[in-house]
Amino acid sequence: MYLWNRIGSFFEGLTVYNKKVKNLIIHTRAIILNHLRYGESSLIAHLYTELLGRQAIFVQGVYSKKSQMRAALFQPLHIVETEIHHRDNRRMQRISHIRLLQPFHDLLYNPVKNGVALFIAEILGKTLKEEESNRDLFDFLLRALQTLDLIETGVANFHMIFLIHYTRYLGFYPNPDELPENAPPLLMQLLNLPFEHLESLQISRHQRNCLTEYLLSYYAGHVDNFGKMNSFIVLRHLFS
Repeated sequence: MYLWNRIGSFFEGLTVYNKKVKNLIIHTRAIILNHLRYGESSLIAHLYTELLGRQAIFVQGVYSKKSQMRAALFQPLHIVETEIHHRDNRRMQRISHIRLLQPFHDLLYNPVKNGVALFIAEILGKTLKEEESNRDLFDFLLRALQTLDLIETGVANFHMIFLIHYTRYLGFYPNPDELPENAPPLLMQLLNLPFEHLESLQISRHQRNCLTEYLLSYYAGHVDNFGKMNSFIVLRHLFS
């Protein structure tokens, strides 16, 4: 019985395996990271999926009037359910189905929350690189997005708490005993602060900017080709 349970868990989400073409059809939840229009009617999107990790997909004809898939579904951070036709030797996968799994109530319409969301989407695009399942990470991202959508106070500080908690899943969570002397004093206070206590955090704009810049520098020291965060400019303007 134990063996059959192990076999069953391995094939969770797997609906078809075609030995001739080695094509897996997998139903999975996913978070849209970004998308780029390709040609007149198609697009290329990057998704972080629950069962396959990061995946690049090609969607043909999505901008045509006859398409059954709407381009609006591929907006950054949308939480979707999709059916991926996966081949190991293919750089971009195909999908045959996608639907919005959990619509946001406020995140896409509140300009401040939307600015934070774009910042998070850019961070995820730079750091999510593994093509393998990490359900703990996927669940964390899901909870973080749901929290950002629902909170009414503390939005200006959300991105800092996110950056700190996210390092646990990337493998470089700051060690309080090894922080350099130039680390902002505020960092120690925030290391174990949950999202639910954001409203209790009272800091100045200068403190917020300094800590965010320090955290981005910390990420750049641990993530290859991290580069510049363009969305941070938007955040600074929003919270000025």
